[in-house]
Amino acid sequence: MISKMLKNNSFTPLVSEEEWHNMYPNVDREYVWTYPLIHGSQPFDPRDIFGDAKVPIASYDTVVYIHVPACLFRCPMCPFYVEIVKSRDDLLGYADAIIKELKMYAKANVLKKLNLKTIYFGGGTASLLYPEDIGRIIKNVKELIPHKNEVEITVEAHPKTIDYNYMSALTAYGVNRVSFGIQSFREDTLKTLGLRQTPELNKKALQDAIKLGFKTVSADMLYRTPGQTLEDLKQQIDEFLSYGITSLSAYSLELSVREGSLRSLQPDDNVDREMFYLINDKMNEIGWNHTAQPDYSHPDHIHQETVVTWKAPQGQTIGLGAGSCSAFNGVSYYNVHDINEYLKVVSEGCLPVLTGQTYTIEDAMSRYLVLGARSFDMQGKPFRDTFGVELTEVFGPEIRLLEEQGLLRRNGTGVEVTRKGKYYVDNISKTFYTVANRCHLQPWGEKMKGAVATSYLHID
Repeated sequence: MISKMLKNNSFTPLVSEEEWHNMYPNVDREYVWTYPLIHGSQPFDPRDIFGDAKVPIASYDTVVYIHVPACLFRCPMCPFYVEIVKSRDDLLGYADAIIKELKMYAKANVLKKLNLKTIYFGGGTASLLYPEDIGRIIKNVKELIPHKNEVEITVEAHPKTIDYNYMSALTAYGVNRVSFGIQSFREDTLKTLGLRQTPELNKKALQDAIKLGFKTVSADMLYRTPGQTLEDLKQQIDEFLSYGITSLSAYSLELSVREGSLRSLQPDDNVDREMFYLINDKMNEIGWNHTAQPDYSHPDHIHQETVVTWKAPQGQTIGLGAGSCSAFNGVSYYNVHDINEYLKVVSEGCLPVLTGQTYTIEDAMSRYLVLGARSFDMQGKPFRDTFGVELTEVFGPEIRLLEEQGLLRRNGTGVEVTRKGKYYVDNISKTFYTVANRCHLQPWGEKMKGAVATSYLHID
């Protein structure tokens, strides 16, 4: 094994307090999706992934996340790392590498203690994998990781990359949940944002999925689009629900630097807040669960990947593929952000890890709340059982500040985000950052494209 030597702040850079945190009553728009961040001066040792955990582990419920950072085209507002491919054939061999990477964990003998809850194929465009390859990955994951109940299996899909036959093949391989990047049914909105699907393709994707009998059909919806009014949004929500979906992710549009000219056409922050609560009230009215921000689900279709990833106490996430992120065994780590490098490293029997952070006890305790805030309810007993101390003893000042702001309240069994606080989830999350993590930006976006390590851990 050769330890890679990377400066820990390369991908979660240290910035000023003003750049890092938009203070309440302003809303912070940096999406807090992973924690802890890379901090300190010590090089990351990937052997920590497979060794004895340095912090208590609260839950072994597990997500296996397969990342496919490939697209046929880049959507103009997309901030993520993706690589443009010409066809599915450009990804031949990618599934073999995913399976080989998974088997490295099996060789390290760390999978037997897990409880597999969900397999999630995301991207990029996960539906650029052939159904047969998705099926082979599913088979290997289920064979290698114990599971007590039915496993939720999701494939993200772009309406332009799938048809009835493709989805029918997915059902044959055990996929029981599909999630579509619909965004809007308005042709003018799709064109303004430079999106390649059409209203007709969006409708057909949902109708075919419902007809094929997937247990859950989910859709992404953008709001705060250029020129959108509150009345437009009401009609948009109704149209999404009219197709029989059972899960909805509602994203306030963040325009990329490539679309700066459209910002003046977007509703302002006050209207954005009204839109947020309009959506929240509508979904509550029809009896849906606000599983996490921005995810709503029918009570019979709660998204397990969201629960395991966000709800305190969080479970384990094993990320496979180029650009994936893992949170496993008290370590957060990221794979190389280059498909060719990923394929090469895995073919040589090495773990394709770029960098990471092994948790301190302070990281682990604050993570409970930093991520848990997104799922709103943070119970005290699991925290006490895991760390041997009361949640309110460790985070009393932070909780009192958020109570004063009206964003959080104690409920007798722990703390929960208020209705007002749901709009400020990322503000709440950052309030619980440790000193070591403060002022570090999240490690995502195009800035990581092409990032590779200088050496890798060989798995015998």
